[in-house]
Amino acid sequence: MTNLATALLESANAVTGFGVRGEDFDHLTDDQIIALNQAIAECERRLGSYKTHAAGQLARRSTRELGHGGLAARHGFSSPEKMLQDVTKSSGREAVQVVALGRLLDEADATRRLLGSGTTDIGGEPIAVPWQAPIATAIAEGTLSIACGDALRRGLGSPTESVHPETLREIAETLIAQQREADSAGLSADQMFTAARLQRDLIDLEGVKARQQEMYDRGGVKLFPKPDGMWQLTGQLDPESAAILTTALDPYTSPRRGGPRFVNPNDKARAQAIIDDPRSTERLTLDGLLELVTLGAALDPQKMHPKMRTLVKIVTVVDDSLLVETGRENASSAGHVIGLLEASGDMIAGATVERSLCDGDTVAMEVTRTGDPLNLGRTTRLFSQRQREALAARDGGCLWPGCERPPAFTEAHHTRQWKRDRGKTDIVDGCLLCRFHHRQLHNNGWEIQRDSSGTQAAGFTLTPPRTIEPNQTPIMLESKSALFRQLQARGTG
Repeated sequence: MTNLATALLESANAVTGFGVRGEDFDHLTDDQIIALNQAIAECERRLGSYKTHAAGQLARRSTRELGHGGLAARHGFSSPEKMLQDVTKSSGREAVQVVALGRLLDEADATRRLLGSGTTDIGGEPIAVPWQAPIATAIAEGTLSIACGDALRRGLGSPTESVHPETLREIAETLIAQQREADSAGLSADQMFTAARLQRDLIDLEGVKARQQEMYDRGGVKLFPKPDGMWQLTGQLDPESAAILTTALDPYTSPRRGGPRFVNPNDKARAQAIIDDPRSTERLTLDGLLELVTLGAALDPQKMHPKMRTLVKIVTVVDDSLLVETGRENASSAGHVIGLLEASGDMIAGATVERSLCDGDTVAMEVTRTGDPLNLGRTTRLFSQRQREALAARDGGCLWPGCERPPAFTEAHHTRQWKRDRGKTDIVDGCLLCRFHHRQLHNNGWEIQRDSSGTQAAGFTLTPPRTIEPNQTPIMLESKSALFRQLQARGTG
């Protein structure tokens, strides 16, 4: 029996060990419920290996060269993806995903066998193991889930003249190694895509511009009537367009969606009115959009006051010479501007940053190469708007582990509390938490401390109460901005 088969049996037994009937799960402790979900995830990763191998075989036995004699065609399917979808009753996207990874695994294995036999070329063309081979291998070993493997492959994209396959292979191997070391605390599929895309962007700044243009071209909306008398609005937005729209619409609904609390009485009253409004959140959003369109249509753009325009915050890095410190031959040269949309964390091309700054539609936040905001000092008890912008640039959203709330939905927390610790309202002692986790921290005995080095780039630790973790082992907190994690690592390494 192979090691993989043994591991699959062990993980399956671990899952069934928690029980097989509904009442068995009712008696589990909170810790056991968490352990059960972790065991299920481990079992699914092991099964993912079998799924990938099986899909690869299905694809190999259904190639076009086999024509109507191929496996899928003999069963009446036009492609292995269609057959897999029918056999497994999965979605079309999942079937395409698994078959693509299966083909990759099959190709990598075949190439290695040829190279092992001494064959180095076919018809004069050199044989090379696909750069994505480490991804397929990690899935086959059960290290990566299918979803994470697919996200890594998509995030890194395809080789170009300036981005060599070997460079992408190295990045893939590094991210896989980090995932393996992290174990259950590893990245989710969405986080893996973001991390991979960031690494691609850092070695291919010109590619950022091209990808941004490609997403812009794909964007658009469609409005059409439905048979029931309603109208359907559908479409998709590129990151820059989405940042403009969400920034404009958030004030209409954010108090309902976990937005920050307010101190000013007028702001508190406005927020409460939104919470108490009998309209649905979706209706409020639509009415807000209609109000903006109505106001905009009535204004002369040449006479529009700057305060009436939607402000999109863009973070810019002062010194990007770190981009040539990667040790990669094709790393971009210094002199480019790195832009980051605060709302989503998407990287944008330098040309977009410059255009936005000229138009007056942005608030630029400059930071050092280690991720520290520049020239921002202390104020009184409440963090100033400028300080909050600095915290947003550094933290990228709520710092609580696993929370994905963006900066617009966070509150500034004093790690040295204002009353209890007589703390200062200083950026180095502040961090961002969403409303829920801010209350969780103050009400349930959690603590956040700045680490002993006392630098902004070093970050914070979160200590749980004894009721949650008897040993109170500190949890390292990381910026939710992938770019700033990169900057901090380079600056402190």
